[in-house]
Amino acid sequence: MVIFEQNRHRNFTPNRLKQILSGYTKAQIKKAAAIKAIFFDVDGVLTDSRIIYDETGREIKNFNVKDGQIISYLKKAGIVVGAISGRESGATAKRSSELKLDFCHQAIVDKAATFQKLVAHYKFKKTEVAFIGDDINDLPVFALAGLSVCPCDTFQYIQDRVDLVTKTKGGRGVLREVADLVLAAKGEFDRILKPK
Repeated sequence: MVIFEQNRHRNFTPNRLKQILSGYTKAQIKKAAAIKAIFFDVDGVLTDSRIIYDETGREIKNFNVKDGQIISYLKKAGIVVGAISGRESGATAKRSSELKLDFCHQAIVDKAATFQKLVAHYKFKKTEVAFIGDDINDLPVFALAGLSVCPCDTFQYIQDRVDLVTKTKGGRGVLREVADLVLAAKGEFDRILKPK
């Protein structure tokens, strides 16, 4: 078993970058390479859009661990990560705290205004911020973001307004897919995969 592990690391081919980037256009890769922050909606992006209530009225949501796993790597790469959600939810607050997001703004009616305030707060250019959303209230933010993204299971009229439609559905690793693209486009992904 030890020999197998040693050989596996010795034969490790770290250049996954080309493999990841091969599914994207040059324009998408160029936009992703400029990204310094990823902001995202929660319902329909980090979750599959379903909201479940138990008999006490407590809200239950399904989050994907694959999204959570990549956040620490984004932060190590110096990328700001945070949520802008239209709804207020204790489950979202708990998950955001667990993930150590840089911010989690909930019950936001005007997401575009919040997006612009955050861009100014972090001293970014709009072209340096990606936004992932999935519905009508995200459209104004798509028009501002340097890289606009939505999951593949949202409405066609939403998909028509973004730079990138993910291969994954909402709640199935949408943030992970975008994070992998950004990290690969910035040349960070091979470093993450190298054995220690």
